[in-house]
Order: sequence, then structure tokens, then C-alpha cells
Amino acid sequence: MSRNQVATSSSLEWRIRRQLLLVLLLVMSGLLMLVHISVSHLTQNFVLSRLEHDAESLIAALERGADGRWQLNETTLPQVYQRVHSGHYYVLASDTMTLHSRSLWDLETSTRMMPVGVSRSDLKPGVGDQQWLIREQGFSKQGQSFSLWIAEDIADLQQEQRQFEAGLLLLLLLSLPLLLILQRRVLRSGFARLEPLRQSLARQQAGAEVEFPAEIPQEVVPLVETITQLLRRSGEQTSRSRMALGNLAHELKHPLQELQWLARQHPDPEQGAQLLRLYRQLHQRIDRELRRARIAGAPGPGRQFVPRDEVTHLVRLLQRIGRDDIDFKSELPPGAIPFDRDDMLELLGNLLDNAWRHACRRVRLHIQPEKDNIHLWSILVEDDGAGVNAADLLRLSERGVRLDEQANGSGLGLSICRAVAESYDGKLVFAASELGGLQVKVSLRAT
Repeated sequence: MSRNQVATSSSLEWRIRRQLLLVLLLVMSGLLMLVHISVSHLTQNFVLSRLEHDAESLIAALERGADGRWQLNETTLPQVYQRVHSGHYYVLASDTMTLHSRSLWDLETSTRMMPVGVSRSDLKPGVGDQQWLIREQGFSKQGQSFSLWIAEDIADLQQEQRQFEAGLLLLLLLSLPLLLILQRRVLRSGFARLEPLRQSLARQQAGAEVEFPAEIPQEVVPLVETITQLLRRSGEQTSRSRMALGNLAHELKHPLQELQWLARQHPDPEQGAQLLRLYRQLHQRIDRELRRARIAGAPGPGRQFVPRDEVTHLVRLLQRIGRDDIDFKSELPPGAIPFDRDDMLELLGNLLDNAWRHACRRVRLHIQPEKDNIHLWSILVEDDGAGVNAADLLRLSERGVRLDEQANGSGLGLSICRAVAESYDGKLVFAASELGGLQVKVSLRAT
């Protein structure tokens, strides 16, 4: 299954539109069925009322002749009963005689004697393509019982009904695309009320503080409340994690001092030297974590990074806890950039700390958007230190390699910087700096 097919099948709008389309089809089918039943009922009632009128005329025209036999005064009857196969027929019967319309001609009909006062109607196929609506009734006149069978061809009416229903079906089918377009506009209008929520979350992902709109659709209020709680808990967990990390680093200081004392007092010089090397490695890593905790400061998830404010703070902190003889220059954009403050402090804190400790005198920082794509940003950190040889530069690009494993020991965990960069679809590129040391270029994509 392609990505577009997966996206379509998981789209809420597509599901709603599909369900509404099914509802529309069901409603249209029900409407057509209702129209068919209603029109058929109206047609038959209309024809039956006409048959009742003709039946009354036939009963009125029934009289005894001079010879005492029953006969119909055909001069009072409608002429349609005189034309052969006209579509209007009758049969009048008693126990002793049967009279039928000339329109029947040679047609045979199956009639039966109906009890007096009883009537019934039925629809049956007639001659050719005719459809006969039949009314049968029993009556008495002058003490004599009769049964009247009278029918009318309604094939033409049924044909007109079918044409009407076909026209209605065509109209509904032609209106279906319009209804779907209106349906889509209504859905888009409804989903547009969720757009401020998406924009708020997008700004939060880019580093801005989350501010949900005041008017939120009632249906998504539980979701918004859950997201708000999740962001708050995330900030609290980050704060606790950093505090715990800093506390742990401080707590390890005293045992490390004892380890250093034991290493120096060890009677075996070789083992003492090994313990001292272990002490220095642990001491460097603890110092690095303490520096990171100080550089990052209090966590602020959802806040955008303001380079000129935050970099000034970072430089002052590095000058206070590290070296104050570094010539630092930077080119920074004004205002906030669309990245999370904590992520950028994590990234720049590590890169600047590494450059600060390994530079001879100069450190440079450049943050700017790419000229051909404003959604791509580049961060360039370089120093004038000893740098890294060509072979090690290639190794630095490999996942899991750390600079503190190199011979010159920069103390920077590349996995941290790489994780931050990859969270923004970015990457790290290492090269020799024009200043003589290491150049690290980070490419990030604004979301």
C-alpha cells in the first residue's frame, strides 16, 4: 500500500466523507422508494376512484327490458367501453346472464360472483403490454344479485411514473457531486476550527510557548487538556532529571577525592597510575555533566530560542567556569528562531564548551538561515585549537563515536549533539576550520 493510500485510509475527513456519502446514498434510495410507493398509491387511488364512478354509471344504466331481461342502456355509458381494446373494460354478471363491454371483444376474463356489498381491487397483466387495475364488487338491484368486474389499463400511467422516477434519479445523481462539494466545504470549515490548535502545537515544536486559543471545540477539549498535562509533566520530568543529574555529579565528588587519595597512596606505582587515570576520566565526565546542567539552566519546554540573549548568557557562564581569555565573536540573527530553547542550549552548550576548552585564543559562532531555503538553518562553531586530523574527521561522522575517545580528548559527547540535530531532520558535519582548529556545522530544519 502506498503512502497516499495509507494517508487516505487513516484520514478522519475521508472517513467522515465516506460515511456521509453512504448516508446520502441510503437517504436517496429511501427517498426514491418512498416516491415510488407514494406515486403508485396515488395513481391507483385515482384510477380506482374513476372506476367507482364508472361502476355507479353502469349500475344506473342497468335496467329491465320490455321482455323482462336485464340490459344496459349503453347510450349513457362512456364511449371508451365501445372501442375495441380501448383499455377500459367491464363484465356484468348474474346467475342467469352475463354482459360485457364491446372493448373486450374476444378477450376472455376470469370473473367470479362477488357477495352483495363486498368489493375488492387488484392489479394484473392484461392484453399485450397492458396492466389492468381491476375492481370487483357485488350489488343487488330490484332483488337481483349481480357481480360487476370493471378494469382500466394503467400502463401509460406507470410509464409516466417510471419516467418521473428516472428524472428524479438523474436529478439526485447530478446533485450528488454538488452535495459532496458542499459536504467537503462544511467539513473543511469545521476542521478549520482545529487549525489554531495545530498552529499552537507547531509553534511549541518549534520552541514557542504553548498558548491554545480561548475558543476550543467542545469535542477536542479533553484532548487539549491531555496535551497540556503532558507538556507540563514533560517539563517537570526534565527539571527533575537535570536536578538529579547535577546532584549525582556533586555527590560523586567526595568519593572521587577519596579515590584520588587512595591512588596516590597506593604502594604499587603502576596500579596507582591506573587508578589516577580512572579518576581523571570520571572527573572529566562529572565536570562535563555539571557544565551541561549549569549551561542549560532551568528547563523551559515550549520556549523559543533567542540567540542573542542565550548566547550572551552561555559565554558569560563559560568565562566564569572556564577560561576568560577567549576572543569570542558571533553572527546571530535578531529575535527568536524556530527551535526549542532547551534543545539549542543542549546543542550550543556542548559545542561551545568543547571549542572553549580546546581553543588557543579564538572561538567563532555563526547562526543563520540558508539563503536558498528559509526553513533550513545552519550553526557553525569553530576554534583555533589543535584541531582533528583527517582520519579522525571521518570517524567523527560515524554514529556513536565520541571526541573524548580521540587522542586529543575534547570531552564532547557527539551522541547528544547528533540526537538534537536528528530531532530536527538535521545533521553534523566536521571539517578543519580556517582558524586552524575544528569546525562543526549543524544543519537544522525548522518545523
